[in-house]
Formats: sequence, C-alpha cells, structure tokens
Amino acid sequence: MEVPESLIAKDRSYYVGPCLVCGWEIKLKQIRGSGVPLTKTGSYGSNATPTPVTFADEIYSATTVSFVAATGSTPAYLADSANLFGEKGFHTGMTIRVSCSDSDTNDGDFTIADGGVSRGEILLSDSDSLTTQSAAAAGTVTISRVIYKPSISTGCPFCGSLANKR
Repeated sequence: MEVPESLIAKDRSYYVGPCLVCGWEIKLKQIRGSGVPLTKTGSYGSNATPTPVTFADEIYSATTVSFVAATGSTPAYLADSANLFGEKGFHTGMTIRVSCSDSDTNDGDFTIADGGVSRGEILLSDSDSLTTQSAAAAGTVTISRVIYKPSISTGCPFCGSLANKR
C-alpha cells in the first residue's frame, strides 16, 4: 500500500525557519495536528515592526451630548441629558473617539478618568481637554470605543517583524 505524499514526514526546515530580522525560529507551514498558528509574513522592509491597527467600535450616538471644559480641579467631561452613559458599557481607562456631526470642535480621542462614568457624565483624564459646547451646537455626537489590534502577536514571536517573506 502506497502512503500519500501529504502523510510523509518532512524535514523540520520544511515547517520552520529563521526570522529575517532577528533569527528567531518562526513557523512557516502548518504542522499536521498542531494548533499553533502560522507566523504571518509580509513585506515591511529589513527591520520593520508594523504599528498596531486602530479600530473604532461605535457604542453610543445621540443629540443629547454636550461638552464642558475643565475648570480648576474639575476635569473636562461629556454630559448626556438623556442619562444613558451608565448603561452603554463605558468604563474607567477606556479610550473613546468622539465625533460631532455639526462641529469638529471636540472631535478626537480621549481617555475616561478613574471612576469617571455615571449615568449622565463621562469625566476625562487630566491630560484631555474639551471646549464647552452645547448639544445643539454639536449635533449628533457619536462615541466609539477605540480598539488597538497589535500586529506584534501575528509576526515573529520575538521581535514582531513581518519581514519574513520568502
């Protein structure tokens, strides 16, 4: 009985090889029965690690959101007259992206302060600043959660490089 080519064991070099940047062993081909994913490859130059990809996942959109600038020891904050911030999944330390339909005055990425979420307010970190603006002037305010998907875990497990194209 003849054994199919796909079942014949191959030399280790068929499945793994060195990273072209750091020399770390990376997985080039799927090993039968292994759940370890392949190392992604790409053309990022001789010593490049790609930057994380940023995604914005919309959480809340409303015409009831206004902005209040920081004053004294009170940080800048977003106010919602519909009092829905508390039930939308916002939490301490979350990076949010704000976009206003009628103005770009307060558009940008911000970080929610420790204990900064209540039903009607989102307090921002001390390093963030806003310009006071009414809900009417802002128009429809869309608030999204900013998600960073690092590329480092899909490239070389040691240096993160995708410069392994063969």
